[in-house]
Amino acid sequence: MLTEEGERQRSDLVSLVAEEPLRLDQLLVLWRSDLRKDDIRALLAGGRILVNGQAPHSPGMHLQAGDTVEVDLVNWALRAPSLSIPEEEGAPLPVLYEDAVLLVVDKPAGVAVGRRQGVEPLSVAERVARHYPTIAHVGGVERAGVITRMDRDASGLVVIAKDEAVYHELRRALKHGRIVYTYSVLVEGKLQGEHLIDEPIGNLNHARRRLAVTRTGRPVRTRVRSHEHYRDRGKHYTLLEVQPESARLHQIRVHLSWYGFPVVGDRIYGRRYQSMLRDRLFLHLSSAMLQHPATGEKVRFVSPLPPELASVLTYMRRPKMGL
Repeated sequence: MLTEEGERQRSDLVSLVAEEPLRLDQLLVLWRSDLRKDDIRALLAGGRILVNGQAPHSPGMHLQAGDTVEVDLVNWALRAPSLSIPEEEGAPLPVLYEDAVLLVVDKPAGVAVGRRQGVEPLSVAERVARHYPTIAHVGGVERAGVITRMDRDASGLVVIAKDEAVYHELRRALKHGRIVYTYSVLVEGKLQGEHLIDEPIGNLNHARRRLAVTRTGRPVRTRVRSHEHYRDRGKHYTLLEVQPESARLHQIRVHLSWYGFPVVGDRIYGRRYQSMLRDRLFLHLSSAMLQHPATGEKVRFVSPLPPELASVLTYMRRPKMGL
């Protein structure tokens, strides 16, 4: 089923070769029976598994005979996720990765990132503070070490620092563009190629909830790359990979709307009536790449599209009759 190559003698650097077609997670469990699904997801999110030298797209990736899988367990301790949110506190908050200094969780839509006292459901910071009391005040009172900022109606991974020094180090890295966030965004319209939107964003005097591209705003840049196009009921849609180079509130939404391609589900900067997504944005923070503050290694954490967004793409890709 698999062969463990003898080129590497260390037990924490392993190269495996599939001897017959099978799934990636099946090969890994054959190699290490103590691996859980959460362990495999965390290894993938940390960039510690390569298939033929490339990062695999999912644990269920199909391998062919002769494919090589490299696993890096340097400074890695397999562990089960420790964050479990009781049902009465709202939607689950899965742990994508955890070690001595970092915690990465998967935020669902409808949950705020920062604390919102007296507002349900509890925010990411409030939930983390409950389950990790020692980091409740990292970065400030009840901030719980949260580095990532995100719209309440968006979803995706949230990076959290477990101590004060790591918090400030990651905040500096974010400020200077050394943390690269990549969002999966579905927009209205057909947008092709790669684009850099370099326009300042500021407040509108007559609407505190709304921001806009304005001459007096703060300079911000958003990189956009077209990934896939769809057509449904005579309308065009584009799935984008978006990388904001700063962390301005509503930056992606404002820039894309100004550019003529509003985010699907956005009632503030897009159409007021949203037939495809009524309760959330098609805005998902799918990956984060950064230098690990403890090891200095480049790591990449990945969050798959949640079912409600994946189902939209499945619907858009369906065979169209009469076209």
